[in-house]
Amino acid sequence: MSKYKIEQADKDLFAVYQVLYSCADIEMWYDWNSRLNDTKFTDQCFWILYNDSRIGGAIIDNGTVMYPFLISPFVDRTMFWRVLFSCCLDVVQIRGVLSEDVSILLSFGYRLDVTRQIMCCPTDPSITAVLPNGYSLHNLNGSVDSRNLAGTIMNGYNGGIDFEIFGTPGEEDVIKDVERLMQIYSRNNLSIYVFDENEQKIAGLCIAGISENIPLGFAEIGEICVLPDYRNKRLGEFMLKHVRANAHKYTPVVKLCVTVGNYAEKLYRKVGFHPGPRFANMSKRMR
Repeated sequence: MSKYKIEQADKDLFAVYQVLYSCADIEMWYDWNSRLNDTKFTDQCFWILYNDSRIGGAIIDNGTVMYPFLISPFVDRTMFWRVLFSCCLDVVQIRGVLSEDVSILLSFGYRLDVTRQIMCCPTDPSITAVLPNGYSLHNLNGSVDSRNLAGTIMNGYNGGIDFEIFGTPGEEDVIKDVERLMQIYSRNNLSIYVFDENEQKIAGLCIAGISENIPLGFAEIGEICVLPDYRNKRLGEFMLKHVRANAHKYTPVVKLCVTVGNYAEKLYRKVGFHPGPRFANMSKRMR
């Protein structure tokens, strides 16, 4: 009889174990109930057992592993993954991999697809920003053509790390994403764009607001970009500071998600955003 096995878990109990033993609030929820509920979207929750003792757990569904964690006092992360893979031979994707597991999974034949992190900062009405001469600030709402916004985003991200990793999306996909974000933030829309008065074109934009589904009512920046011709003019810094100051009447915190390696991370830190734990998505190398 194998000393390794997995056993389906009650998802409510699993959620408590995962929150306590994962040792990382990768989404920076800052809220017990939100973190519990985050794992309850599926009942495909499993304990990882070694000699009939729980050593950890994970959501395992259709070849994808999510929310892995070790249960104290077990601390051997390599053994944890060896046991999991011995019981689940078809694991292709692993989501939310913590930094300490990346090198271990590389040795098991997985490749690093992308590393990301959530960043947060306080809102603050005392923050000020000055827009350079020749530019004007406008609220971004449904009156602005979605195709124009999509074109700005595609040009602003062109050559960046997200397009490098995920590929360049089609225009229709970007339009759908813009419209989705604008709908999500419609309750409290903080979206803005900067307009070049001389060239009569959008120089940069920031799609932001408060979603009903974001825990604690935090604001979120869904997209921010500046066109290549307008880089190094502090337009991105201006938009971030404006959102941070303007959001204060609604919420104490603004969040965003950044791909590690994005040059914009330096700007986010400069403006006051603090990073949470880094987490990776990995996938099985094909032989």
